[in-house]
Amino acid sequence: MSPIETSIAAFSLLGIGIVAVTLIFILLGRNEPAGHQKFLRWAHRITGYIFIILYLFICVVMLRRLTVNSAALSANDALHAYFGIVIFPMIVAKICIVRFYKKYCNRLPIYGMIIMTAVYMTVTLSAGYYVLSMAKSQYVFLLDKGRLVKVNINIGRKVVRQKCSTCHSLERVYAYVKTEADWQNYVMRMRAKDPLIMSDLEALQAVGYLVKNLGIDDTKLDVQLGMRIILEKCHKCHTLERIFTFKKTRAEWAQTLELMRSFDPYLLNDSEARQVNYYLGKILAKQQAGQ
Repeated sequence: MSPIETSIAAFSLLGIGIVAVTLIFILLGRNEPAGHQKFLRWAHRITGYIFIILYLFICVVMLRRLTVNSAALSANDALHAYFGIVIFPMIVAKICIVRFYKKYCNRLPIYGMIIMTAVYMTVTLSAGYYVLSMAKSQYVFLLDKGRLVKVNINIGRKVVRQKCSTCHSLERVYAYVKTEADWQNYVMRMRAKDPLIMSDLEALQAVGYLVKNLGIDDTKLDVQLGMRIILEKCHKCHTLERIFTFKKTRAEWAQTLELMRSFDPYLLNDSEARQVNYYLGKILAKQQAGQ
């Protein structure tokens, strides 16, 4: 199930629980006719069955996610899982009172409210947080399997921080700028090393975040992006002062750039080289021409 589907299921669980608690309070707090009391009992029982079935279904879905997720849980996710698990023994205790210890039935509304409080905290930590993040998030459209997909950048940022840091430092990620295709290939290679580290959706969200913040648009040449690539890549072979003290024409900078790439073909890809060449020709060549 997708996060949207599980959020809908979580809110449905909360709504059904509220209905069940409301029915039992009406039944115990009013002097209803016998016919109304019978209807309220049956309605409460049916909503209770639906609540238990939906709760168990959500538990199965969540447990499957936990078993395929090799990364450590965040504090929010850990609290969510804790409250979700605590609900189970509460439900078992309530059922035991109804079936075997009827003398404690007058306390059932209290148990019901405790269960509803736990459900409310569980839902707000997961579905509620997800809905709020969706409302405040930025989005980017990516091409996935021949169709455009709307990707949540904020969730992608969370995926990158939680999942990518399990294998290496985040500085290794943030040190690169790549095109959309290059970022997709990069994430694909990382997933090949550990196929369980992230799902297809999480990988797409991570790519969306990386493209938005560390992406290169081949249709646009950006001076700041070219300078950033220089600062991150060129110091691997020589000092940066060597670049900024040279006086060359645009053609000479282009020849120098191709010479550097011949020494290390993996230093710059074609997109990065275009951005660097644009910076060198636009800024450094212009400074030299004015002297």
